[in-house]
Amino acid sequence: MPSRAQDVEMAEPTPKINLANPTEVARETLRRLAMRKIAPTPDNYQTLYDEIVGKPSVPAAAAEDGAATALSGLVMDLSLHHPDLAGMVDVLDDAIRKRDWARSRKQLGAVSLQLKKQVEAAGNGQQDENFAQVRELLAKTLELALAALLGHVPSLAEDSQRLAGELRTANSAAAVREVAAGLKTLWFHVDLNASQLLDQQDMLKRILLLLVENIGELLDDDTWLRGQIDMVQEMLAGSLRVPVLQEVEKRLKEVVYKQGLVKHGLREATATLKATMTTFVSRLGDAVITNEEFQGKLAGHIEHISQTEDVLELNRILETLLHDTRAAQTDTLRTRDQLILERDAAQSAEARIRQLEGELAQMSALVREDPLTHSLNRRGLDEEFVREAARADRYQTPFSVAVLDIDNFKALNDTRGHQTGDDALVHLVKVAKEALRVTDHIARLGGEEFLILMPNTGIDEADKTVTRLQRTLTKQYFLHNNERVLITFSAGVAERAAGEAQEALVTRADAAMYQAKQAGKNRVCRAPATTPGTEK
Repeated sequence: MPSRAQDVEMAEPTPKINLANPTEVARETLRRLAMRKIAPTPDNYQTLYDEIVGKPSVPAAAAEDGAATALSGLVMDLSLHHPDLAGMVDVLDDAIRKRDWARSRKQLGAVSLQLKKQVEAAGNGQQDENFAQVRELLAKTLELALAALLGHVPSLAEDSQRLAGELRTANSAAAVREVAAGLKTLWFHVDLNASQLLDQQDMLKRILLLLVENIGELLDDDTWLRGQIDMVQEMLAGSLRVPVLQEVEKRLKEVVYKQGLVKHGLREATATLKATMTTFVSRLGDAVITNEEFQGKLAGHIEHISQTEDVLELNRILETLLHDTRAAQTDTLRTRDQLILERDAAQSAEARIRQLEGELAQMSALVREDPLTHSLNRRGLDEEFVREAARADRYQTPFSVAVLDIDNFKALNDTRGHQTGDDALVHLVKVAKEALRVTDHIARLGGEEFLILMPNTGIDEADKTVTRLQRTLTKQYFLHNNERVLITFSAGVAERAAGEAQEALVTRADAAMYQAKQAGKNRVCRAPATTPGTEK
């Protein structure tokens, strides 16, 4: 009759044991008896023992001898590894030696039960330890991370600190449930506050954008501020990421400083022009007054002549008239000369103002970068290169560039028109700005040629970055009259050597770009490293 052990499935996977070691086999046999809840009779023990080692069934007498041998090995193993069970093991050993299987069965069951209790106790202890670790991590999350993020809402930050303390002291199920209820309430208020904060940020963003637009509308001649206004509007149209805000702040500070210098000169020139115009008006008034005085004298002389008949008196009146005429003529000439001088000074001041206004317009153009693609222009490229090269030399970090040239651009212009070509350039820059990192910069060298600055980037990463941009460009089709037009570019990448000048670095990258053109286009080629001492 088959034993119960043959009909019971294993409760868990068999651990890896050494089948050549009878002690390990006996230990695994006892574990299976306990896990399967099988009566620890010699027959069942022998059946499980054979199952583990893969032996076929044997006659009862041989099975009994085998079971006794295996149980003796188990007794030795228990004595070695479980000294706390020494009394129970001694009783089991005595029963096995006397072949008292009923007593062996009873004692083996007792030993199995005790081992099971120890295993369960160890598992519970491990669970308690794991729970304590998770509880402490959650408490620290509430106390350090969440409370810091809620600094703008003191009441919620205090609730987070309080719940962290309550969680550490929650040693009962009821206390844990109470903390859980508090956490649910806290997360509800945090979510509500986060929604309100996002609404506030969006509202402030719209107000700021409206304010900037109104500033542009209020200015009669907004060339001074147009560059800054365009940049702020572009920033507000996108996501307000910290690196973008920092970059905009840095650029605006530079422009404000430079324009402050020019506007100071403009104010001086304006003041000079105002003073000149004031003097001009004053001189003109003097001339008018002098003329009015002469006209008055002339009228008096005419009246006097009409009333006298004395020739001597007429001669005296004539002499006085000639004197007054010569005096008026002298005053008129002097006033004319002074007005000419003031006119020349006014024209000079006006020319100076036009010059300063032109410089301001140029500065605004620098902020607006390239008017077509909104990439950096030559001036912006030079400034960024100087800044990034100095940083690379200071911190000894890699710095790479890439020269890009659109493939078959002339054919695109000839077949679809120059406007389509311009739109293709804009599309390329738009895709590049989306694909590149915030710290990277793209500049237009001229025509269909562009340069990408990649700070803190070695030649391998630069190659991967430009290749990834090529794949992105082929996925984002350029549309012309609702027709997909594939745009590709060839590129050359070069890593800057320490102290290498901008012109030398760009020349190396440009040469690599021409290699890519000759190799079949729509690919990236690397420029060889410079020989030490020749980088400048």
